Amino acid sequence: MSRALLSISVLCASTALAERWDHRGSIGLLTGFGIEGRAAVGVGLSDTGVRLFPELGGTFALSGTWNIKAAGRLSFLGTVVGLSFLGGVRSTYGDRFKTFFDLDLNVHVLPIVTIGPRVAFGVQYELLEVIGAFACAGVQFGVGPAGARIGFEVMVGLQFRSYLFE
Repeated sequence: MSRALLSISVLCASTALAERWDHRGSIGLLTGFGIEGRAAVGVGLSDTGVRLFPELGGTFALSGTWNIKAAGRLSFLGTVVGLSFLGGVRSTYGDRFKTFFDLDLNVHVLPIVTIGPRVAFGVQYELLEVIGAFACAGVQFGVGPAGARIGFEVMVGLQFRSYLFE
């Protein structure tokens, strides 16, 4: 009996010491808040200035460093509420403190329909094995049937992960 308890204690202690910071096998929930300066012009429309936006999305790990990601944003402070969707990849480098870049396709639905690339660079610190805090800065370009847009953004957020596919 004491041998079994000792074995269980050693196993639990070694598991506690082996913290994991990679994202391999994880699915995640992204939440964030940011500010964007943008200039968008269209046929009879204009949307230029600063907007605040919350972002909600998800990630799916392809490997220890590559994730597929998708998210949606509502943006406020303009003449109308903005709505956009983005999807692409996030590549991370590092252990508990990571740097990353996002490469996304960004689709703005409101107020002017545009589609184009988004590139962002950032840092993430793993608060726990399943929660990371991040900050990033990015740029996006878009064109559409009735206009064009450029935006610069900064954002902070949290990534919650579960290792369901590990």
